[in-house]
Amino acid sequence: MNTIVKVIIPAYNEENAIAKVIQDIPPIVDQIIVVNNNSTDNTYNVAKTAGATVINELKRGYGYACLSGMSYISSQETKPDIIVFL
Repeated sequence: MNTIVKVIIPAYNEENAIAKVIQDIPPIVDQIIVVNNNSTDNTYNVAKTAGATVINELKRGYGYACLSGMSYISSQETKPDIIVFL
């Protein structure tokens, strides 16, 4: 049985760092979810180009972003065994 691992990364104005973070995540991770937390820069596009699933959360705050990522995961058919927050 394979362990399903998903990573949630809340991100606010992280266009300069997000691609590097995504690239450093080990291949054991099945899905990287970046929660764009109402950024005013190009975080969304940079994360998408780096290969992440990107969702938007308009309410600013780490907690809102984490909950939005969890809500996204719970709406998916395949549930993970492990969820990691970065």
